[in-house]
Amino acid sequence: MHGKIAIYMDSTGRGTVTNSANTFFDFNRQIWNDKKSMPSVGMLVEFRTLSSEKKAEDGKPVQTSKTITGIKPSKFQEFKEGDFITEHDFWKTDNDDELEDLQNSRRSAYITELYRTTDFDTIEKIPLSFTIPQAIQKYFAHEILSVETLQANLQDEKEIPCILDYLILKRFLFKAYDTLIFMDNSIDQTQFSTLKSIMMHLENSYKQMIADQKPNITKIFNETFLSLQCHYQALVATIDTRKNRLASLEAQMKTLQSEINLKSNAANADPEKLKARQERLAKLQKEAEYYRTTLKRLDAIREDFYKKNYNIFENAFKLSREKLFKKIVTGLNLCATIMDVKIWHLSLKSSGVKNSYFTMSNIENSFCSLSFAEHYLSRLNKSALNPFDQKLLVYIQKITKEQRKKFLVVTSDLDLLCKLKIENFSQNPYYLVKYAPKKVNYQSLMRDNTFDIVYIDEKHVWENVADIILQGKHFDKSGKTKFKLI
Repeated sequence: MHGKIAIYMDSTGRGTVTNSANTFFDFNRQIWNDKKSMPSVGMLVEFRTLSSEKKAEDGKPVQTSKTITGIKPSKFQEFKEGDFITEHDFWKTDNDDELEDLQNSRRSAYITELYRTTDFDTIEKIPLSFTIPQAIQKYFAHEILSVETLQANLQDEKEIPCILDYLILKRFLFKAYDTLIFMDNSIDQTQFSTLKSIMMHLENSYKQMIADQKPNITKIFNETFLSLQCHYQALVATIDTRKNRLASLEAQMKTLQSEINLKSNAANADPEKLKARQERLAKLQKEAEYYRTTLKRLDAIREDFYKKNYNIFENAFKLSREKLFKKIVTGLNLCATIMDVKIWHLSLKSSGVKNSYFTMSNIENSFCSLSFAEHYLSRLNKSALNPFDQKLLVYIQKITKEQRKKFLVVTSDLDLLCKLKIENFSQNPYYLVKYAPKKVNYQSLMRDNTFDIVYIDEKHVWENVADIILQGKHFDKSGKTKFKLI
């Protein structure tokens, strides 16, 4: 049946639908049957509930439950003045098929009226029933809805270091998320529900566009634009009718001409009847010439309308599809970035992550998707990477070059090390904190790396702090490393 979403909570994925009788029905995100869009308050929907074998007076099944078993957005989300159907029709019909049949029936009746009342002998051009942008917007309605849902749910994220590439980092983003939840089960997972749902629908739209990179524009044009142009369809009907009439006239003329030839050669030919046949033939020829002339003109009008609008439609469709595709990719990247920032922020405050991750002396990276990607690559042979891993490596190198700062903590105090890690990671998720508990570690790290700051713990080092700094400056290739005593 038809309904409207009255309540929907992104955090829980639960909502309520009301029908024409103001009866309320409950649903959840798991039974949402559309991969390209998300539930939202005010959305018109088509849904099913459990029903009995009994029939109501109107012949429809009697509903036995207020729990929805399947729900999806209606094809009809808005009703404008001049449309063949109204919102009242939406509520009076049980499903979109019924409403579409009603729409087609009224459109056909209107086309028939145009066919009967339009003076096609004087018509010079065909008026548009609706515009090309409207047709394209209707075709991409679900994709546009997904993008608009993202924009409506965007939060003011001020601490985004850079926008991530969702398609490259997706597996590591969800690895970071799963690990976060595993390490700290007290984290409220519902705060990620909206983002994950938006990403799912955007990705479905992305995959469909990738799979159909060469859409049949002629077919789309005919179905979404041309077939709904009422004045054009009335003209086509007129042309077909006149062609049929011309074919009938030509058949009559052929038969009549044969009769005239036969009677003319007959010995007992009746001059009066022969003259009547000749006059009848002349009348038919005049009528046929009228149809030939008007058909030539009407065909030219029809062809001009088709070609002109097809060219505009083709260019507008390609441009709109390209822009929408970019918006979908941008939306995916933005969702991935916001989710990664959430994971990063939550990890810094989590005692579970601190105890299981940051306290480990061999952990040098912050808790984010890029860190998990780097850990994955660290186990691979860099000279034998597959194309995806090679692309991942280049991408990580680009981000770290732009964002990364390196810090070295010279101490044997693991609690201090953990504290400094969290302090530095809180500034940027892509910072790196290395650890030197002994002289040999210190010399090796200073020789192989360029650090922005070296933290020296005066209480837990192997020799005089001044000597450690001198050794560090000896290995400092850039001469820009700062030494900070703790």
